[in-house]
Parts: sequence; structure tokens; C-alpha cells
Amino acid sequence: MCYNEVLKNNSSNCREDIFLNQFLEQIDYVIELIEQANWTDYLIFILAYVILVLGLLGSLKKNQRQVWYNCVWLFVCPPLGIYLVKHNRRIKKKKKQELIRYSLTGWAIVLSAIFIYLGWMPHPNYQEVETYQDSHLVKRPNDLNLEVHFIDIGQGDATLIVYDDFHILIDGGNNGSEAKLLNYLKKVGVDDIEILVATHPDSDHIGGLAEVMAEYRVHLIIDSGESHSSQTYKAYFEAVKQQQEQGAIYLEDADMIFELSDQITFEVIETGDDNGDRNNNSVLTKLSYQDIDFLFTGDMESKTEEKILYRDLEAEILKAGHHGSKTSSSIDFLQEVQPEVVVISAGLNNSYGHPHRALLERVNRYTDEVYVTYEKGNIVVTTDGLTYQVDFK
Repeated sequence: MCYNEVLKNNSSNCREDIFLNQFLEQIDYVIELIEQANWTDYLIFILAYVILVLGLLGSLKKNQRQVWYNCVWLFVCPPLGIYLVKHNRRIKKKKKQELIRYSLTGWAIVLSAIFIYLGWMPHPNYQEVETYQDSHLVKRPNDLNLEVHFIDIGQGDATLIVYDDFHILIDGGNNGSEAKLLNYLKKVGVDDIEILVATHPDSDHIGGLAEVMAEYRVHLIIDSGESHSSQTYKAYFEAVKQQQEQGAIYLEDADMIFELSDQITFEVIETGDDNGDRNNNSVLTKLSYQDIDFLFTGDMESKTEEKILYRDLEAEILKAGHHGSKTSSSIDFLQEVQPEVVVISAGLNNSYGHPHRALLERVNRYTDEVYVTYEKGNIVVTTDGLTYQVDFK
């Protein structure tokens, strides 16, 4: 599967598998919508479609060179839309190809879903990326409480996920916070770390990870694949190599899904590797326990957020990007996430002014439950998969 392709650095095959999985996931989503609809929904849709087509035909001569008009036809009737787009000199060649590709992909998803639903096509079998077997990670029992600890680590990031004796650590705080992080892990009862994620190589995210790896056995290490010239990064990567010598697996981020139990998944969401800088290349992860989802964004900013709006980003609890910077958590991104709780990891009186007022105003359009570590201390969210509780420790 794709996991093994990553291990072999065969990235082109991996991307093909990922695209196919995403395509089939969209088909499943459309099938689910069809199954949930009733006859009145179908009638309303057909009437709206007919009215739209008649309206468009009535203004064909007037608007046929308008870009917006061509794009609407692409998604209403691809053959006519493709003809109009190809003959419209206002649209650049590269943009034409992109628009046509989106149209054909969308129609392929819809028609495939309809044919499968009607029994005219077999449902394709596919498997999500599962890595726990290769990395010696074993699923734990079901129906236990899951805890997510947003550690008050100062101006940095460190998040600990605990399910039974399965531990995931996302980032390790800044230089100088190593003792605080290790004491917290010890207090919680961490015995080893099943998955360690370094979202990107800035020191306020990996500052304590070398010390963590010196203290704990790590089974799987994931980072963005970006390096840094700093001594902090060199210490981090040396610790990674030492863990590899003890049997740990090291991976650069790609679309991957890990199962903590039959009910819980931890997903790495690929955002691409050419997003401009270290922050925008941050590893993006999502934790899902039945009805409750958590989204962890590292220092990802709006530039990368815009690229992934088509992904499943909905989450009850959002770890705000870049310590609450105004450059992250855009309106479009928040609209997709629809957070009920937003957690911001930032240090008191930090020199960056995090969290920024503009960010707080955006977030408050969606929720009043906004918690900052320098105000609340350690923030712990506990869930049974159906409900959740936020505590401050």
C-alpha cells in the first residue's frame, strides 16, 4: 500500500494511490447523500436543474464569452461547457485545462455514484492507508476515554494524545522548556511514545524533542521533511537517527491513517511540499473518535489552508495555527472546520503579540470557547467519542 511506497520513496505511485482513494471517498460521500434523500429532494433538484438550463440557454448569445457563464455550463452540461471554454479567448490555455479537469472529475464522481447506487456498476474495493502493522503499533480496546493535552509550554507547541497506553506527541515546545515537558509526560504516566510528530523544524516546535527521544522509546516519527541549519534541528535529527537504530520508523508526511482502536483514527493530511516556507509546510493531522474530531495545524497559514479546503476538515476542537497569528485560521478555513472549541498555544507577553486580535475576532464568529494556554494553563479535552469536556490543569 501507499505506506510501503513511502518507505521506498516511490512518491509518484503513492500520490496515484492517494488520488484514487480520495476519488473513491468522494463517490462514497455522494452515494450517502443519495441514500439519505427522499423523492421530494429528487423532484426539487430536477426542477431546479431544468430551470437553470433553460435560463442559461436563454442568455447563450449574450453571455457566451463571459468566463463565469462558461464555468456554469461546465458543471451543468460538460459537453457544451467544454466547447464554450475551448473557444473563449479570454481564458488562458492552462486555466482552460484546469477548469475542464475539475468539471470532468466532478461529473465522473456523480455519475459513478449514481451507477453504483442503481447497481449498474460494482462498488470498487479500496483500502485506506493503514500503518500500525508495519510500525508495530497495536490497536487498543474500544470504548475508553481519549484525552488530548494542550501543554502550557510557553511560546511554543506541545500536544499529547493519550488513549489507554497509546501516546502521540505532536511537537515538543521551545528551547528551555525541556524539563517542563518531560515532567508533564512523567506526571501523565507516559511509558513510551507510539507516534511522534514534528510539524516543522522551527525551534519553538522541536526544542524539547531531542530530550524526549533521549528519555522515551519512540516507535514512529513523522515530520515535514524540511531541514534547518539550527543546532536545535541538528540535535533533533541526531536523536531521530538514534531512535531508528533502535527500530523506530521515520517518515516524511503523506496521506496516512493510523488506528488507535476500532473507533479512533489519527490521520496525517498531505498539504504538499512546495508551500513556500517552513510554516506553510507544517504537518497537518486530524484525530477522530466517533462523533468528535480534533484538528492540529502546526504553524500552517492561510496560503496552505486555501489549498486543502476540499479535504474533510470539520472538527469540534481546533488547535489554531501559528499560536493564534492573524496569518492563520482564515475565514474560509474556519468555515470548513466549524470549530466549537479553539485552543491557542502561546506564551505570556510574547514578542509576537500572539494571539492577534484579528484572529480572535474571526474565531469568535464561530465560537466563544477560545482558550489560550498562558491564561488557562494546561488544557485537557476528554471525550468518549460522543461528548467532550474541557478542563484546565
